[in-house]
Amino acid sequence: MKIHFLDRFNPKKPLCALAALAAAFLPAAAEARVYTGLEVFMSKYVSIVAGKRVGLVTNPTGVNGNLTPTVDLFKGDKRINLVALFSPEHGIRGDVRAGENVAGGRDPKTGLPVYTLYGGKDHRPTKESLDKIDVLVFDIQDVGSRTYTYIWHMAECMSACAIAGKPVIVLDRPNPLGAEVIDGPVTEKQYLCFIGLYPVPRVYGMTIGELARYLNAEEKIGCQLTVVPMINYRRGMSWEETGLPWVPSSPHIPSSQSACCFAATGTIGELGTISIGIGYTLPFQTIGAPWLFGESDAAALNALGLPGVRFRPIHYKPFYGAYKEQDINGVQIHVTNPATFKPTTTEVAILCHLRKYYPKQFSISSDKAAAFDKAMGNSSVRSSIMKGASYQQIAASWAAQDVAFKAKRDKYLIYK
Repeated sequence: MKIHFLDRFNPKKPLCALAALAAAFLPAAAEARVYTGLEVFMSKYVSIVAGKRVGLVTNPTGVNGNLTPTVDLFKGDKRINLVALFSPEHGIRGDVRAGENVAGGRDPKTGLPVYTLYGGKDHRPTKESLDKIDVLVFDIQDVGSRTYTYIWHMAECMSACAIAGKPVIVLDRPNPLGAEVIDGPVTEKQYLCFIGLYPVPRVYGMTIGELARYLNAEEKIGCQLTVVPMINYRRGMSWEETGLPWVPSSPHIPSSQSACCFAATGTIGELGTISIGIGYTLPFQTIGAPWLFGESDAAALNALGLPGVRFRPIHYKPFYGAYKEQDINGVQIHVTNPATFKPTTTEVAILCHLRKYYPKQFSISSDKAAAFDKAMGNSSVRSSIMKGASYQQIAASWAAQDVAFKAKRDKYLIYK
């Protein structure tokens, strides 16, 4: 099983040196910003797909530092025989709402056939579509949360390609959360689904390329995998430090701040009784309701001393979604340091705060409990919150799981 084509240059070189090895082949690369796996690939490694029919899994986040789409780069390069596109949730062009089936057909710009990965009975490429290609390239920006579907599209592509005998190339990209912190429960077996297809923590502390390495070995997917690393990337980097432009990764992730907050409010959003900024200008960045008191809530949450985050009182009127056109109060979440921010711990702390100070207004209805548990990966977190446990007690319940995961995860890391 091939793990990483750069390993072949020096099989004894530590995994964390792979990114530095890639940088050595790009001596002109400035230190000012991160260069993505796409840029490394286009600069030096296009030859590995020479003479092969290439399939590409991508969406609007697949761009280089100048915002040129991966599709256009591949289509316009005579060295690359791009023959098919594979569409994840939200579509190749990002114009499909969350949860809606993505149609196949043809891409209107390139005329290439588009095979949907989000519209059939499963979320993987069919044998018929894989028969038309020789290698599958994956280039999509992730947000670092287990409940975001792009990583599972990648995993399902890897699994299908392992069966079909097709190699997979993952072009690595930064993790907006810094690829440092591991936080939250590991998904229990009965809750495995497409927002948690394999047992990993809610926040897994890896880049998408590192996660591909992990899943391929630890979950025994066993595909012929190549991960093209970034250069100049360091663990703990904020998105702003990468020097890369942010392209909305889905309709409600318009900024890197929304990407960071997604893992801290997404499960709260499942309740339907709290505005998390969707329908306003700050998706995933707020906690709001008509019955909240932003000033006191912000003071109480800041007093907890949660790492890497501050809370600010906010008053707003959503344009759509929860509490549409109603005046509501609450807090805005400001991630001050992604390298120390613990999104799941923060989310549970918020929920415990709501349970403690708003017992009459806050509840998790029976019809919302299943979705909440699926997103959290177990039912014990919900049960503990409703019984009045502290966020520290709940976070302690997953600590041993995260330590065990980290011990397995560390051997697949590429960056220091």
